[in-house]
Amino acid sequence: MRPHRILVTVTIAAFIATGISQIPGPGWAADTPAGNVSVPGSALNSLIGEQEGHFNQAIDLYIKGDFHGAASEIRSGAALLRMEAGRASGEDAAKLQAAASDLDTLATNIVSGNVGSRRDLELAFGNADLALAAHYHALASQALAAKDHAAAGRWLKAAADSLDDATSWTGERPPATQAEAQDQMHALQAKIRTGAAWSEDEAKKGMNYLGTQIQYLGQQMQGGSKVKSISP
Repeated sequence: MRPHRILVTVTIAAFIATGISQIPGPGWAADTPAGNVSVPGSALNSLIGEQEGHFNQAIDLYIKGDFHGAASEIRSGAALLRMEAGRASGEDAAKLQAAASDLDTLATNIVSGNVGSRRDLELAFGNADLALAAHYHALASQALAAKDHAAAGRWLKAAADSLDDATSWTGERPPATQAEAQDQMHALQAKIRTGAAWSEDEAKKGMNYLGTQIQYLGQQMQGGSKVKSISP
């Protein structure tokens, strides 16, 4: 993680911790729901995916027995989710807020010694990434409808990356029947990442695949499926 991003994340987390939900200034969004943080979209875009650095660091610190350090990293991840909730709407915003609250609760439980294993962390991180995937998927759909291919590419990649992260944390994998669609989605991710040309048809197929897998993983987690631990 680049140093300036750490500073931004920690600063925002500090604002949240002190109960300040909006930061005024030119170009900042207004009328966000309570508990959300108003930030410029361009600044927020630069932090897409940064929660994973905090989640991975939290796991490392937890394993080492540094529970206060792990809790701090988790709270920073929760702050990023609340920032994203500020530009989400409806169910997506609610899920991001709920996931952020779950992370805060997890951090508190870690410090108080009420977390039994790293599996509790993995599932919380998987749930947070799944909420982000659904949010980015919705933004990608809006961008495609508006014929804004630059934004659609950004959101498609963010949704796919978040879904990949969620499946990694939970240990759950897409059904074998979706293998071909998964390969197509990863090929689309590669094109977006490298700046290669991609078609609207590819994007629509990617959207369908992501929507299906987001729903599938959500059902698996909600239904208490035997998601596998990634721990040794």
